[in-house]
Amino acid sequence: MPSKETVESAVKQFISRPDTSAVINRLCDNLPKGAVLYLVGGAIRNLIIRLVFGSAPQTGDIDLFISGLPDDFSLTGLLEGEVFDKTDLGGVRWHPKSSDVTFDLCLLPKFVLVQKYRLQPTLENLLNCIDFTINAIVFDVAAGKLYERKCTEAIENRCMDFNTYRFYTKQLLAYRILLIRRKTGFMLSEKIFSYMKHQISLSDLSDLKALFKQKLGKNKASVLMSDYDNLCSFGNYAEYEGAVKGQTPHSIETNDDLIL
Repeated sequence: MPSKETVESAVKQFISRPDTSAVINRLCDNLPKGAVLYLVGGAIRNLIIRLVFGSAPQTGDIDLFISGLPDDFSLTGLLEGEVFDKTDLGGVRWHPKSSDVTFDLCLLPKFVLVQKYRLQPTLENLLNCIDFTINAIVFDVAAGKLYERKCTEAIENRCMDFNTYRFYTKQLLAYRILLIRRKTGFMLSEKIFSYMKHQISLSDLSDLKALFKQKLGKNKASVLMSDYDNLCSFGNYAEYEGAVKGQTPHSIETNDDLIL
């Protein structure tokens, strides 16, 4: 397992890349004094996967949460004249011209789970609201410090489990389970397996199919729904676990066509 210091070093190198650092520096220069920038989840997860296994999914977007700003601060005002879209989790997806990746920005007080569960917009609550163990990691950009909840251990074990039971919608949760499982190739925990097999109704399934088609297109939606059907074909978790553990782990990079 890589040490905390090793992961911190990898993250610092990642955000020092010219295409990344230019965007982050520009963002910091335009934010009011007192703003705190947190790099969260997928980008760090992929760095750890590469450290542990030698290859990793391509990072298509970088998630940044921002705290320490006035309640009336506007991200859309900050990005006036830029290309961006709204995201499902209460922020915006910014497409800087100078970078090949997108940046998902969210004001921590506006994060949908912070608002839905009426939580204080703190670093601790941010960590507590991250969906899966393999995503439960945060890097304070200015301080250069890493915080996690068993993320590195979960990645080393190649197992995806719930980090929280605070969810936004059933459809979005199922969407992220199938997409991240497909992208990483990791095994699902018994709790996630049970959720996918027993908690998705026919109406949920219809909504899920529509969500995949909307976000990924018909072909990728078909691939992921086939994964769901395969998952549900197992009679119980022991059967699923035995089948997955009996497989030779594939190169994680084979799923780069499904960029999250």
